[in-house]
Amino acid sequence: MGIEFERLSAVNGKALSEQELHTYYSADKNVKDYYKPLTRGEIGCYLSHRKAWQTIVDRNLPYALILEDDFILQTDLKLVTQFLDKQDTFDYIKLSNYQNRERKVKSVKSIAGGSVVTFSKIPAGTCAQIVSFEGAKKLLNSSNKFSRPVDVDLQYWWERGIKVIGLLPFPFAPNPNVESDISQVQSRDKVEKRRIRRIFQQIAFKFKNHCYK
Repeated sequence: MGIEFERLSAVNGKALSEQELHTYYSADKNVKDYYKPLTRGEIGCYLSHRKAWQTIVDRNLPYALILEDDFILQTDLKLVTQFLDKQDTFDYIKLSNYQNRERKVKSVKSIAGGSVVTFSKIPAGTCAQIVSFEGAKKLLNSSNKFSRPVDVDLQYWWERGIKVIGLLPFPFAPNPNVESDISQVQSRDKVEKRRIRRIFQQIAFKFKNHCYK
């Protein structure tokens, strides 16, 4: 498309020392906040996004489009550029979702060629998003000790102090034919799950997600 971009090297969770692994990831908080320990791949993924947020803050960028390396461009970016030309303040704009996993939207504002929406529950995945300078600061400050995967943490938006919106139709999607680096480092399915805790966490999430809306 002729758009200038910069590739940031991701954090390889497999290569982290034990000290590096636990600099930001809290195993103690994980027991309370999530139903299974994070894999090295999930920790590396979170740290990679923190690296991108830190780049926004360090360079004093008004915002940045952050793409993981498995994205598919589904349409042009006219909707995105039109929105950014008219929008002064925002924290986090979601630009993708897993195919065949639609989420209910809570509010809709029509704009030329699409819609600005908020979600009843924020879609999982971090394939494509725009993060503002203020949004990046909030995300960094609220993840000095994280305990969940980055996309799950974003679903707890009230803990992060951010507002998440989406632009529909989503211009990006994850490539279903590309195997995730997270799974290659360590299979999520082989991690022991705390099933009873998961049930209680799901109930608490639904209650808080509804109340804070």
